[in-house]
Order: sequence, then C-alpha cells, then structure tokens
Amino acid sequence: MSGIDPGVARADERADTRPLLLACVAIFALGGVWTVFYAAGLPAPKVLMWLTVPATSIVAMLTTLRVARTPGLHPAARRFWLHLTVVEGFVLAGASLMTVSTFARWSDRPMLFVGAGVPLLSLALLLVMWALLRLPAGHRSRSEWVRLTLDGATVTAGAALFLWHLVLRPLVETHTEVPKFLGMVLIALLCLLALVAVMKVAMVGSGPVTMASLRLLALTILIGVFASAAAPITNQPRWVGLQPISIIVNMLVVCCAAHVQRRGPDDPAGEGAPVRRSRRFSSLPYVAVGATSLLLAVQSFRAGREHSVADIAPVALGAILITGLVVVRQFVALRDNAHLLDSVSRHEQQLQHQATHDTLTGLANRAGFSAIVEHALDRAAADTQAAVLLIDLDDFKEVNDTLGHAVGDDVLVAVAQRLRAAVRGNDGDVVARLGGDEFAVLLRHAPGGDADRAAERVLALLAPPVSAAGHHLLVHASIGVAPARPGDDLGTLLRKADIAMYAAKDRGKGNSVGYTPDMAARIQAHAELGADLRDAIGTDRLFLRYQPIVRLDDGSVVGAEALMRFEHPTRGPISPAEFIPVAEQSGLIVPLGRWALREACRQMAEWLLRYGQKALWSITVNVAGRQLQDPGFVDDVRAALASARLAPDRLLVEVTETAVLGDGPAIATLHELRALGVRIALDDFGTAASSLGLLLTCPVTTLKLDRSFVEEITTAGRPAAVAQAVIHIAQTLDLAAVAEGIETEDQARVLRQQGYLLGQGYFYARPMAARELEQRLEPARQPAF
Repeated sequence: MSGIDPGVARADERADTRPLLLACVAIFALGGVWTVFYAAGLPAPKVLMWLTVPATSIVAMLTTLRVARTPGLHPAARRFWLHLTVVEGFVLAGASLMTVSTFARWSDRPMLFVGAGVPLLSLALLLVMWALLRLPAGHRSRSEWVRLTLDGATVTAGAALFLWHLVLRPLVETHTEVPKFLGMVLIALLCLLALVAVMKVAMVGSGPVTMASLRLLALTILIGVFASAAAPITNQPRWVGLQPISIIVNMLVVCCAAHVQRRGPDDPAGEGAPVRRSRRFSSLPYVAVGATSLLLAVQSFRAGREHSVADIAPVALGAILITGLVVVRQFVALRDNAHLLDSVSRHEQQLQHQATHDTLTGLANRAGFSAIVEHALDRAAADTQAAVLLIDLDDFKEVNDTLGHAVGDDVLVAVAQRLRAAVRGNDGDVVARLGGDEFAVLLRHAPGGDADRAAERVLALLAPPVSAAGHHLLVHASIGVAPARPGDDLGTLLRKADIAMYAAKDRGKGNSVGYTPDMAARIQAHAELGADLRDAIGTDRLFLRYQPIVRLDDGSVVGAEALMRFEHPTRGPISPAEFIPVAEQSGLIVPLGRWALREACRQMAEWLLRYGQKALWSITVNVAGRQLQDPGFVDDVRAALASARLAPDRLLVEVTETAVLGDGPAIATLHELRALGVRIALDDFGTAASSLGLLLTCPVTTLKLDRSFVEEITTAGRPAAVAQAVIHIAQTLDLAAVAEGIETEDQARVLRQQGYLLGQGYFYARPMAARELEQRLEPARQPAF
C-alpha cells in the first residue's frame, strides 16, 4: 500500500457503491416480506411500505451520484449518471405520492395524489430517454441503421400491443376513473418511448457506459411495462401491494447497474479489455412475433367461447403489423447478405490478384507465373511447343543508385508496357515480373525458331530510349530462351532459361541466347573451377608472374606488371582467360585481388630492400571493376602498402576502360586511391567508346596503348595514326604512355619514332618468376611513369 496515493485511496473509498447496494438489497428484502404478508392477509403496517419506497429511491439516487463522481470516468458517462440522479429525485417524489394514494385511504381526495405523481413519473421517464439518447452511439452503416430501426419497431409494436390488450383496453371498457386512465396511458406511452431509447443504445452501443449497465437499465423499463400491463390485477385490493414492490425492484436494478459501471472506471477507452462482439438483439423480433402469435391464438380461442370476433381485431392487426416488419427486416437482411457475399467475392478476387500479380507493373509475379507455366506444361506434357524467355535488365542497379528508385520504378513500368506490346495478339502468352529487374515471358505456342524471333522482337522494342521522370535512358537486356521439351517440369524449364540468360550476359549487353544442353555442363565446370579457386587461396597453386616494363631506347627494366596464375591440382596450368571470368562472376575476384595486391607489394618491398637503386621503380597490379565497387577496396590497398612498408607512389593500379566507364562508385574509388598517392594506369586505351571522356573524370597518370593498335603499327594505316594520337594526348596532358604487346623489332622502332618511351611484350620478355626477373635488374634511372 506504500505506493498508493492516500488521497486517491480515500477518494476511491468515498466512491465505493457496495454499502449502498447492500442497503438497497436489505430494503428490497424488507419490502418483499411486507408484500408477502400483505397479500396473505397477515398484519403488515402500511406505513412500513410507505417509508420503504422513498428509502430505495434515496439509496438509488446516492448510488448514481457516487458513480458520477468516480475519478477517471468518461465525461459522457459522468453526464449520464448525473442525469439518472436527477431522474431518481423525480421518482422519489412521484413514487411517494403514488404510494400515499394507494394506502392513505384516510384521504378524501386520493386521486389528488395520483394526479400529482403521474407528471413527476412521466418527467422522470422523459429524462431517462434524454440521458439515453445523448449517449454517443457507435458507427453504423446505413443498412445497419435500417435493420436496427426495424428490430426496434417490431419490439415496440409488440410491447404496445400487450399494453393495449392487458392495460388500456380493460380501462376503456370499464369507463371508470378517467384521470387514472389518462395517467396510465401517458405512462404507458412514455414507457414505450423509453423502451425505444434503451433498445437504440443497447443495439448500437454506448461507448463509455458499459453494456452490462445498459442491459440492467433496459430491464427497469421492461419492469415498468410489465407493471403497467399488470395494472388490472394490481388495482384489486388483494394485490395492491404489488405496486410499490415494482418501484423497489426498479431502484434495486438501478443500484446494480451503477455498481457494475463503478467496477471499471479507470479504463474509459477500453484498453486492455477483451474485444467482444456487439449483440444486435436479433432474436427480439422473433420473440415479439412468437408472443403476438400466442396472444392471437389465445384470443381466437376465447372469441369463440366468450367474446365476439371483433374483440380479436386489434390483436390480429398488431400481429399482421409485427409480421410485416419482420418480413421487411428479413428482406433487408437478405439483400445485405447478398451484397456482403458479392463484396467478399470481389475481395477474394482482389486478394488472389494481389497474390499472383506485381503491384508496380500489374504483370504476373513469380508465384502467378510459376502456376501459369506449370499449367501450360501439364496441358501439353506429351508434345509441348511452349517456351520461356527470361529477361534481365543490364546495369539497372546503376539507375537506382544514381537517379533514385522512383526513376527506376518508372523504367520498370515502361519496360513492362513494351513487353506487353511484344506478345500482344498472341493468344495465351503471358508476361511476368519475377522480381527486381528480372522479367519473363511464356510463349504457349512457339514452334521452330519462333522463340528466338520473339526474343529479337523484345530486344528491338527495348532499343529506343525510355522516358522516366524527365530522363531519357537506354535500356539493355539479356534474354535467355528455353524451349520446353517433353518431360520438362517447371523447375527444369526455368533453370534452363536462367542458364541461357547468364550465357547471354557473358556475350555482352543486349543479347539473347537459346539454351543448349552443353550450357549446363559449362555452368557446372565453372562452378567446380570457382570452388577450386577458393581452395587455392593461400596455397602455392596460386602465384604471380611478372612481365617486365622496359625503356624502349635501351631495353632496361624499370617496372613490372604482376599477373595472376593458377595451377590446377589435376588439370595443370589454367589460362587466366578461363579462370579470371569465373572469379569475376562468382565474386572470388575480390579475395583473389586482395591476395595479389598484398603479394605484389610484398615482392616489390623485398626487391627494394635487397637491390636498392637496382630495383624496379614501380609494380603494376591489375584491378577488376568488381574490386573497385567493393566498399573495402581502398582499405585493402592501404593495408597492403602498410604491411609491406611500401611507398604509395611505388604502386601502379591498372584498370580497364570498361571497368570505370559510366560507373560513379568506381571513379570515386580511383580518386581516393590517387589522394592516397597511388598512381592509376588506364589499360586498353582507345578501345572503348568514351576513352577521351574518361580523361576528364578518371585521375589517370599512365595510358597503356592497346595491343590491337601495336600489331599493325608498321603498316602506316589507321592503327599507326591512333598510336600517334595517343602519345600526343599523353604528352599534352603530362601523362606517361606504355605500349603493350610489342613482339617485333619493327614495332618497337616505330613506337620509338612516335615518341613512346616505355613498352612491354614478348619481344622483351614473357611473364616470369620473381627470381628470373631479378637477374635482369639494373640501376634504376629517373622514373618514366
């Protein structure tokens, strides 16, 4: 208890309704005993009941007032219980006057008390209705309001029929005590209106007032209705004591309703409470129909023996009205159910479409495409002519990285539209987006070379630039074509298309390749070679060879290019042209390149330490485009230099034009290396489409003339002119120039005449081991690059 605020605890004790509820139960028990004694003719002081009725009203009034003052109660609920407190005040006054009129036979004017009590009770009922109708109702649709209104009208009509038949009709027939008759009519009408208010709130929901409290308050209205219906009996002297007890019961029920509300005031929003399905009282209309039918049957039986047929006319009309209301309600319910079923069906179709279609492009997704292909293969399992085109956009990642995903999404939508156009008019063909920038097309009927022609048509449609968010972009795609063969299942067909698509990528951008059985063998061989390469890292099966870079005037060695070699344990030496592409495709080029970089730096540092001025001026290491895109590449270079204690300007990183062409991250990496002091060589210069443009963005220090120009340099044709242009560019930009692939004395002579100072090739030396190169070392001259 130490953690509870004493002020809050005292307020909670003051708001406790249990003592008042127990007091009300005690008064009810006393009134019940008195009623039994009075009905049995035993001595029962009338003054006791005269005091009991106002006592219960006072207790009920105090109970509702305490609930209204409960801390944390919702404002709407607080207002409701304050209204009920005022209602209990009117009931206290009206019920007391009615009790006096019943028992105070010593009065000469007992109807005076009745006339004064009826307006007070009527005003109390009006306040109850006002309090109920002011409660906030839950949200309902128009159709739900119609059903609830019909339910309420059915129950109200049934209650009105019983009030008429049991209360008002006997008074009309006797034509006695007109004021009392008018008072009963007024109270009966108000009871019916209050019943409508209670049903409205109970059916629709009240929010801050608990449903249990509302049901108990609805019970008080029903007790009032039954008390009015029993008036012909309770007006008899023998049963007159039942009139006060009905008021006592109502007050007890009000106390119970207030106590139920008091049990959970600290959770006005209902947080943490279990969610319950709201009851719509849908059984009440049928209860009303059953009760009315029973009343009609009883009256029909009595009409044949005691009454005329006209006596049952009001009951019959009421039964027809109530039955009609129920029929209309059922019609509305059936119509709503039909709409609901249609809505559920549309929702299921929408969910199914979302489950099998891509939200961005509207094409079938992987799951939907797989189901369609599987169905197509099942229908033509014996002799199918179906085919699958697997389409992957080349370099799409660069669009997302440089222009943003919004532009990338526009590109994907445009590609989807063009793919639809490629198969438009072909019955049953399906286009799908499998994920990312990968698409697929199912050709249900593609005999002969139709599938290859369809792939060419797709490439032609993708050739024009795509407009996306104000950008005009060229889109290239690699397409794998896989015709279905008898016995192919879904997995086999998609795997063939995937193999063919990667074969198309190997050929370059914008190609399509049809699947052939030997492709799988090549893929398996590449996978095995990749595994062997991974195992070779850190062993003597992977080593470096060094090709000297010489001065063309005297042949002295001034540098060397480190070249990776691989000795397979069973196949022997593997050509770099075979294992380097495998390493690049598998991602092994990153750890292989890291090893080559460390080994070359170590060897260069060892030569410097051993030979001093006789050592090479620099070591050249080839770097692949995949390495330049690796976030840790600059750190790898820095670590290799630090480990070997080699100055950064002793390292020359050689990259190809295609590795950096149009690649922002690769260019940024080269700038970081140049800032570190590492020099940059551009290999195969002159072969790419934007060679000159690279000189503006790439921090190059050395140009390497491609061997294709050196091979025909002695013919004085265009290759010689290109070689002459490259040396002029290098001299103008103060760059070093190295001619590659020199194999003859004539080639070397022409290059010297054009102004080239450095070269390499078989004419001077093949790649050799470190020990062989050491035999050719001479004192290093002024660095030439």
